[in-house]
Amino acid sequence: MATQEIGIPIDLTVGVFDKLIYKNNALQLIDMATDDNQNPVFVDSGTWISEPIWIKDKITSFKRVSKTISVKGNGTYKIFTSSSPDQTSWSPWEEINYVDGSIASPPDHYAKIKIEVFANKTNAIFTVDDFNIPDKYSNPFINSSDGILELKTQYPLVGTQDMNWNDQGKLFITRINKSKYIAINNIEVI
Repeated sequence: MATQEIGIPIDLTVGVFDKLIYKNNALQLIDMATDDNQNPVFVDSGTWISEPIWIKDKITSFKRVSKTISVKGNGTYKIFTSSSPDQTSWSPWEEINYVDGSIASPPDHYAKIKIEVFANKTNAIFTVDDFNIPDKYSNPFINSSDGILELKTQYPLVGTQDMNWNDQGKLFITRINKSKYIAINNIEVI
């Protein structure tokens, strides 16, 4: 006696997407940025959950998930199923057997499929800023010239003339708002 498997198509364009998108006829992780070598940088992981699938009269024959998977790079994936008699109460997610696609969820009137995709971590080079534009950052506490970014260590203050002693010199006064500094290590008068 020969048996024939009847497939129920699964639409990957609809469902619940979390950090995954459907693009170029496949599920893929959302890319967040591009590294210095123009390679896309993806989120760590993402999930897609199908809409409820009505098994119809194939309850006893719903035994496996047929998959065509193309993994680019070193990413990985997991496939889970869940079943329900009424679309209200669902069985716990059960991972499929990847050898033959068999499912562990109990046969029922409705099923859902969940696919989790994981990106493989690799090294990437990112240039945040090369600090080649002189004084790009207009902050009185930061020096951003000559290809470096550093905290300033000297803050010249211009005072107002308070007294003038003819041949003996001048006295200048300035106020330093203490909320702008944590500590003053020394004061140099020139």
